[in-house]
Amino acid sequence: MQFLTRLLIALPFAFAMLSPLAGGVATAQAAEQTQAFPQVVERWGIFELGLKGPADGNPFQDVTLSARFQQGDRAIEAKGFYDGAGMYRVRFSPDTPGQWSYATHSNHKELDGRGGTFLCTDPKPGNHGPVQVFETYYLRYADGTPYHQFGTTAYAWTHQTPELQEQTLKTLAASPFNKIRMLVFPKHYGKWNMNEPDRFAFSKGADGMFDFSRPDPAFWRQFERRIFDLQQLGIEADLILWHPYDRWGFATMGRENDDRYLRYCIARLSAFRNVWWSLANEYDLMAPKATKGHRGDKTLADWDRFFSIIEKEDPHQRLRGIHNCGRFYDHTKPWVSHASLQTSDMNAGERFRREFRKPVLYDECRYEGNVPHGWGNLDGQTLAKYFWLGTMSGCYVGHSETYEHPEHILWWSRGGVLHGTSPKRIQWLKDFMAQSPPFHELQPLGDDKGRFVLAKPGEFYLIYCVQRKPETIQLAGERPYKVDLIDPWAMTISPAGTAHAGEFTVAPARPDTVFRFTPYAAGEAFRPEARIQATPTEGVPPLTVSFQAVTTAARADWDLGDGTKATGREVQHTYAEPGVYTVTLTVTDAGGGVAVAQTEIVTEHETTEPLVRVGFASGERPALTLHGTAQRGADGKLLLPAMAQPWGWVQAGDKPLEELRGLRSFTISGWVRPTSLEIGSGGNRIVFCLNRDGNGMDLVCHADGRLRLAVNQWPDGIRNDSSPGKLVVGKWTFFAVTYDAGRPQDNVNLYFSPPLHAPGTTEVKLDRTTTYNNGSVGADLRGLAIGNFNQTMHSYGFDRQFRGEIRGLQIFGSRVTGRGAQDLETIRKNLP
Repeated sequence: MQFLTRLLIALPFAFAMLSPLAGGVATAQAAEQTQAFPQVVERWGIFELGLKGPADGNPFQDVTLSARFQQGDRAIEAKGFYDGAGMYRVRFSPDTPGQWSYATHSNHKELDGRGGTFLCTDPKPGNHGPVQVFETYYLRYADGTPYHQFGTTAYAWTHQTPELQEQTLKTLAASPFNKIRMLVFPKHYGKWNMNEPDRFAFSKGADGMFDFSRPDPAFWRQFERRIFDLQQLGIEADLILWHPYDRWGFATMGRENDDRYLRYCIARLSAFRNVWWSLANEYDLMAPKATKGHRGDKTLADWDRFFSIIEKEDPHQRLRGIHNCGRFYDHTKPWVSHASLQTSDMNAGERFRREFRKPVLYDECRYEGNVPHGWGNLDGQTLAKYFWLGTMSGCYVGHSETYEHPEHILWWSRGGVLHGTSPKRIQWLKDFMAQSPPFHELQPLGDDKGRFVLAKPGEFYLIYCVQRKPETIQLAGERPYKVDLIDPWAMTISPAGTAHAGEFTVAPARPDTVFRFTPYAAGEAFRPEARIQATPTEGVPPLTVSFQAVTTAARADWDLGDGTKATGREVQHTYAEPGVYTVTLTVTDAGGGVAVAQTEIVTEHETTEPLVRVGFASGERPALTLHGTAQRGADGKLLLPAMAQPWGWVQAGDKPLEELRGLRSFTISGWVRPTSLEIGSGGNRIVFCLNRDGNGMDLVCHADGRLRLAVNQWPDGIRNDSSPGKLVVGKWTFFAVTYDAGRPQDNVNLYFSPPLHAPGTTEVKLDRTTTYNNGSVGADLRGLAIGNFNQTMHSYGFDRQFRGEIRGLQIFGSRVTGRGAQDLETIRKNLP
């Protein structure tokens, strides 16, 4: 019903003509204008003063116009703009009811000294005013109404055909999104942004070149109409003023033209209460010669100047931000209202809040889609997860979608229709949070290492379990708490029993499970207890499992995860096929009280074949792509020269390897010959499939010849190392590292051969056994890179390249505890 209402409100305005603006806008015109307009405007609406003036010369550049708006002792100066055909306009959005007066100032007498009054009335229903910063980290509307940002990006949607623009608005009306990032200038990027718009922000001269001193009023009328359409839908317009993906010259207009353009934007658009200013998309790629194929001429001093102009000259003080590619702008600067970030480091949300002390917006944390780029090939489940993790950190998150289309109409670039699976889940999260305590009352109590807790202590707790491992939470007060089990993807909430105040441990049956804790009301009946005992929980199919319901409830119903249902306290079931099965027990007591428990059963065929096999003359899997200075040598070995840039890296497969997701045990083995042990910061990579510093595996070589293994985390802060000196410059060494998440202690073994002149038959011995258990390999891993970072870390440089040769590298693994962690006899047997 919410979506339908939103759509019905919006559609009558879809073709409304602006200037004079439609809907909630009072327009005062000069006496020679034939149409009269009422001198009444609602609070946070737009009062527009229209005046006839000179049309000769270059009015955009030659004529100055402003108006001073006054109410009592308060005065606000707003600059005017030229709108073509001899018409000048000044726009102002009053923020307090009552009578206002105005007087103009101009260097042309027919525009100077014009004055009058208008009445500002209370806002109409649905008008909550502009979004503002609230209590340091949060956003809300000016009237105090909560605003929880759920954003999206459709960069060039206003540069498409009218029909496609209308389709975009229709899609937005039925979406969860209440902010959209959009460009003023069109975009040129790959096959998805090749269309030529009908109109541009500037007119062309007789020579066919853009005249950056003459905005095109027809373009701006159309553009502001779309801002108004968004306003009617309750959607904020985050206007991106510059970007590096340009073939028309807008990225390199020069200082004078840049400043004039910025001031025109402020004068023309600031009065729209749903406008935000985003100075740039990927500002750091607009530095002179920053990146091949990107355009720009702007230094940090230029961005600071732009911020200063908006801060001083925007009469309405709309929100101000700037978006990055690899390097954050200094968001602590006073003219920045919020931190607009491009990063998928979802662990860092609380750290970003502490660092910037402003609202943190993950405006780009990668997109749902299937384009062949790391920034645009998330599955819907991962993007929905990112929305949860950002929310759990007290931050805001943004969406977009990049599914290939036969006509290259991708939502991210051109709008149109959404095809993905995340928006439905984002809407569910949005509704869930609206029914929770106000966002600004919830404290993020996690850390930057993968723990996510959001709470109003004593009243409300959420804990998001990223991994399938126990998590402990401290529940305040003396009252017992109801526990609910939340599945963010299935969009379900199930009662899961009772927790008593104090320390309580949850044990999720699978990753990406959320638990909610809320106190029982006085006299409220307790839920029944529900626990599952299952034996065995993993093995080779066919696997027969015995289940027992631990409960005092009268009835026990089972969903055994493969479509089979059963009833009773004790049931037995055989799993015939390999898979990961979530078993759900639902118990019901005599009073109708319900509780749910879950566990996971894993079955997998026994196999001795490697999941990954690279650095061989034949029989490799997956296929390899060599980048930079990486080369092939004899017998298929990989050569990664020890030299300055350009560095090299090897990509295994064209997407994250499904075979590595969820591994509970694995072995990485192979031959390496370092030609240098000089390292980049933190060590050089042999195997890397982390999602930046999250899910995946990372095998690192250090300067003293040590190896270090990290699972699902950045390795710098851990100690899971071999002895030093195991790798020697100029010598071949065979290594094998085994990991078993099913063992609480002594679960990592590191084996080595002695240094040799050439690979071959050799003795392999155990070097060290360590205790390091960070759960199964996470499902949200990224592409496998050999000898360097994968694409999630390329913005940090390539100098963490392994410097030397890699041969016969293999990864064995299993989702069953222990099976993928090979013993010494098996390692010797598989020695390549």
